[in-house]
Amino acid sequence: MLDVDQSQLREGALSESWYVDLADYIIDLQWSPDASRLAAVSVEGAVFLIEDLGDSAKFAMIGSHDAGANSLSWRRDSAEFATSGHDGLVKIWEGNSGKQLGTLEAGHSWVTKTLYSPRRNVLAAAAGRHLIVWNEGRDVVYESPDHASTIADIGWNPKGPGLAAVANRGMTLHLSGAAEQPRKFLWNGSSLVVSWRPNAKHIVTGEQDATVHYWHVDSGRGAQIRGYSSKVQHLSWHTSGQWLATGGGSAIVLWDCGSDGPVGRQPTQLEARSSKLTTIAFQPRGHFLASSDEDGFVFLWHPSDHCKAIGGVLLSSAASHLSWCGDDRLAIGQEDGKVVVFGVFSKSNSEGRAS
Repeated sequence: MLDVDQSQLREGALSESWYVDLADYIIDLQWSPDASRLAAVSVEGAVFLIEDLGDSAKFAMIGSHDAGANSLSWRRDSAEFATSGHDGLVKIWEGNSGKQLGTLEAGHSWVTKTLYSPRRNVLAAAAGRHLIVWNEGRDVVYESPDHASTIADIGWNPKGPGLAAVANRGMTLHLSGAAEQPRKFLWNGSSLVVSWRPNAKHIVTGEQDATVHYWHVDSGRGAQIRGYSSKVQHLSWHTSGQWLATGGGSAIVLWDCGSDGPVGRQPTQLEARSSKLTTIAFQPRGHFLASSDEDGFVFLWHPSDHCKAIGGVLLSSAASHLSWCGDDRLAIGQEDGKVVVFGVFSKSNSEGRAS
């Protein structure tokens, strides 16, 4: 265990606002875009809608997926959210009432992920080797089985058309129309997670072989980054696109990507303890980075300022998912089923740095 410098931890940096106990491992947790609600899904398959009441909350179990759930995603207007599970289904839920609006067949018994586009009201799902996209009317507008193995993760282009899917042997970039052939970014490895740079010029994948792969979208060129102690399952971009936080082991490895990527640069390591990371997440617009580890600690960092944690709390169990709401609230889903919301001190948020 590394020593945490308590003098560097700002008192009240993370202040608990409320919590609810959902009594099962939280596999995914997301704020609605309008910040009024949280949706959560559990390992056993329960789907929850949580209403944020400021200093308290109320929740309801609104449905379930047989045999377990995997992911959830809110539509950009907060009108609905989707969940995926081990039952081969994507389920659509009304964002305010929680009423089930529809059920979609995804083409395989295990739906790894479902994800709304950040720019249009279309929904994608990865199920086995199959990728499928539905429009707002729930009609299938695109399908592709063209993947070397089970799709591990998907990510929409944040600036334009396109959806990236990762599996064994690299990444496939699916474009906007059925007539356009997918682009293959081939790599002799097994990709686990994918993340687009905010400017959409680069895509990063975390790999089973304890590396990170950095792809240039236009040229298709790729570069491999080694040196991690275990498989890389965590990626998060700073809103500017300059900083990329990666996790494969106990330390956050922070890369300055400049204009063209991290190759040839030396990273900064952020490490408070020797326990393995479970999640990392930059604020959507601010400068703070949150991380959690297997022992139940959550730390707050300001990595562009210095490499020491500036705040920390110990939870009742390890965090399984982090979700920022704007730049002043952080929701944490835990392995023991608790969902806790913390406020982040406002003075530093308004100034953009710790003081």
